[in-house]
Amino acid sequence: MPLYFARIERANGKSLDQVEIRVTVGDPSSGRQSWSGEFVSRSKDGFQPDERFRLTLNNGQKGTASVSRTHFDSRAPEATRVEFTGLGSLT
Repeated sequence: MPLYFARIERANGKSLDQVEIRVTVGDPSSGRQSWSGEFVSRSKDGFQPDERFRLTLNNGQKGTASVSRTHFDSRAPEATRVEFTGLGSLT
């Protein structure tokens, strides 16, 4: 999974800058691009499953994604891993 830095814009107005993010882009041969990825956020940011957000990668690509899962580890309560799935194309 390639590593990028991204700006994440949330509907609640709490945007995050310079988030280290991993993105995988699927094979576009089906006519529709699929993509997904993950990042680690502070637990207090409170990402929720099915939450939608816009992201802008440091290479200029933009897209909208939806949180598919969050992983909270009680041994590291300050951080939560967020998995997401892209909605539409990453342009």
